Amino acid sequence: MTKMYIISGPAGVGKSTTAKRLAHQLEESAYIEGDVIYGMVVGGYLPPWESEASLTLAWKNIADLSINFLKANKNVVIDYVAFPEEVERLSKMVWSKVADAEIVYVTLMVEPDELLRRDALRIKEHQMGERCIELVKEFQEKQVDKRFIYNTTNLKPADLDSILENIKENRRFHLRKGE
Repeated sequence: MTKMYIISGPAGVGKSTTAKRLAHQLEESAYIEGDVIYGMVVGGYLPPWESEASLTLAWKNIADLSINFLKANKNVVIDYVAFPEEVERLSKMVWSKVADAEIVYVTLMVEPDELLRRDALRIKEHQMGERCIELVKEFQEKQVDKRFIYNTTNLKPADLDSILENIKENRRFHLRKGE
């Protein structure tokens, strides 16, 4: 049975590092970077927080790619800021075409001070500054179910393998149809 992992969280939390490593650990896997999908729009580009229509299109494209990979028996790892309502729509689209796919949703979180520290370590063009904190607040407002939140504030890069094992093995991150 194939799985789709949605690795989410605010900018700078470690989504890409976690998602890429997870995809490399899985046999028969595909890695979908949401920012790349969203950034395919070049004419009329607006940041995701400024264009609902463009964001909806990006999620539809992510769903279509995921479905294609899942049908080809590939596990899928999605690296993108995914709020509960987007995960719900994505899950419905995927389950309508691949009914037996398992879907795992993890929202990585860190305390704001640590998040800003980590963001400052990123290369300049990837730094988000206060946008990181705005995203933390947005995740709080969207009321992500606590079972999907993985707080990594006190974890270090050396802990990544144990984080990945927890994501792969802990059933609390699994979505159930109808959620």
